[in-house]
Amino acid sequence: MKSVEWTDAMSVGSDVLDGHHKMIIDCLNRLQPLIGSEEREADIASVVEALEEFVLIHFSEEEQCMKKAGYPDWQAHKEQHDRMFDIVFGLKADLDHGRTIDAERLFELFYDWLLQHILGEDRKYMSYIANPTPHPTAQWSGTAG
Repeated sequence: MKSVEWTDAMSVGSDVLDGHHKMIIDCLNRLQPLIGSEEREADIASVVEALEEFVLIHFSEEEQCMKKAGYPDWQAHKEQHDRMFDIVFGLKADLDHGRTIDAERLFELFYDWLLQHILGEDRKYMSYIANPTPHPTAQWSGTAG
């Protein structure tokens, strides 16, 4: 396996969200040399901690951006985030209980997430972020009497 490089084709049109996505690539590139290595649990744990930070910060910010931009499928997107959230926190719990995490399995999991979610699902909201559709606000229109 070789390292993963950021390309403009991965951009969702938001510097903040793109920066978060670059963090996944950084984690992948930190994991790659750990595959097949013995006694590297501390290095793998460090990557899992970075991924934990990613899901806590990024998912929340991305969901807020989608809602604010008027992206109609933000709830389905959030459900995908929730599933990944559960996976990452399960991995963190495994580490906390002294279980070993396989670097290759972790790499494959997040590589698939990069390809399927970021390059597929996240790109679906790009046009909404570029051209937000504000939510209509309810206005009271009573008659003065």
